[in-house]
Amino acid sequence: MKKLMLCVLGLLSSPVAIADNLCLPSEKTSFSCRVGVKSISVCSANERTVIYRFGQLNKIELELESAVHFSRISYSGGGRGQLTFANGKYKYIVYSSGVSGEWLDDGSREYIETAGVYVVKNDDLLADVECKDFSGDKYIGYLPPFEEEEFTYF
Repeated sequence: MKKLMLCVLGLLSSPVAIADNLCLPSEKTSFSCRVGVKSISVCSANERTVIYRFGQLNKIELELESAVHFSRISYSGGGRGQLTFANGKYKYIVYSSGVSGEWLDDGSREYIETAGVYVVKNDDLLADVECKDFSGDKYIGYLPPFEEEEFTYF
């Protein structure tokens, strides 16, 4: 637990750096962003699983391979998608969302996008680590075939 909290604190207080995509050249990128000086990437090397990676190019600190556990919800003006990776008592839930914001002077609406990872232990939210920079799209992209799961709010 101490190591996890230090890791989360390090994410939140690290200086700005360029986002690194942690997927291998032979993998498809589903999602990738920077949090502090480290990155989070979700990659797919085959048509059955996705891989969650956290760390830096020269030092991957956490790698979890799993079947696709994807859920989403739509609401007026937006929606949210999330991928869940389990690791014992912990879950790492990669999320991306978009929602319509305020009306602008030109008659259009602001569109607000957020993404990051929830760190959950025994269904209790420990941290919401928001992405600061992206090496690709701000939303979860390519996924191997899957059956959608029930959405859970955090």
